Amino acid sequence: MLSRVFTFALSLLTLMMVGCGGSERTVEMHDTEAKTWSQSEKFRYENSDTLHRRKILITVRYDGEYVEKEVPVTILTVSPDSMVLEESFTLRIPQLADMRPDEHTFVYRNNVLLKRKGTYHFRLTPEKPAKGIAAVGIIVDEL
Repeated sequence: MLSRVFTFALSLLTLMMVGCGGSERTVEMHDTEAKTWSQSEKFRYENSDTLHRRKILITVRYDGEYVEKEVPVTILTVSPDSMVLEESFTLRIPQLADMRPDEHTFVYRNNVLLKRKGTYHFRLTPEKPAKGIAAVGIIVDEL
């Protein structure tokens, strides 16, 4: 009898953990040409959940050729209902001491509620070419 209760409790706990599951995370990265980020990179995020809050992050992969202290970018966001937001954002990327490839992630928006179902479009454009950046990306993470 005790064995059945234990098995039932363990099964119930497992189902609760699966049901509450980890958060949803969407990552999209694009490689840059010749390890220099100089052109706009476009990203899409398909939103089906208008209730959960999200964190939107920008990630960059860079190597020893990166020598700048910061990379100013323009971020354009278009919502499914065609609302447009364009703003400046500065990526302050740490220098590499040992010259091996690294990745750094920046919080762009925290605790965001995406109110519309459908496709959100993001466009990241560096204000000037940034040598040593091999890839850039957008992460949308459920809180």
